[in-house]
Amino acid sequence: MQTMRHEVTVFWGDCDPAVIVFYPQYFRWFDEATILLFEQVGLPTLSLAERYGIFAIPIVDAGARFFLPSRFLDRLVVETHISQWSKKSFRVAHQVMRGDQLVAQGHEVRAWASKHPDDPDRFVTSPIPRDVIDLFES
Repeated sequence: MQTMRHEVTVFWGDCDPAVIVFYPQYFRWFDEATILLFEQVGLPTLSLAERYGIFAIPIVDAGARFFLPSRFLDRLVVETHISQWSKKSFRVAHQVMRGDQLVAQGHEVRAWASKHPDDPDRFVTSPIPRDVIDLFES
């Protein structure tokens, strides 16, 4: 199973007035780590349209649990892997660590999406090719 370890330094703009990380920043870091995970296995997101005819891997569900606050200048590691494959979607699991402390856990469910044949402003889900799954499971 492929895992991405994305290092993050908490900066002033990531924090709320109490100088702890404002929770939406975790979702930004989750998204960054997912994109980096795809790049790590040789699938830059901008190449997905050309290679597989999809235009996006949109989030259809997301959530997080927070265990410890993160503060200005903390150094965090977001560990990310795909924890489940379905026919047309996949679940991405995230764990945020500060040293050996678990700070937060999160998930995203993303769809394998192509443009709707009758309406280019909409998308439809498509089956995920087996060779894509194999890249992440190697």
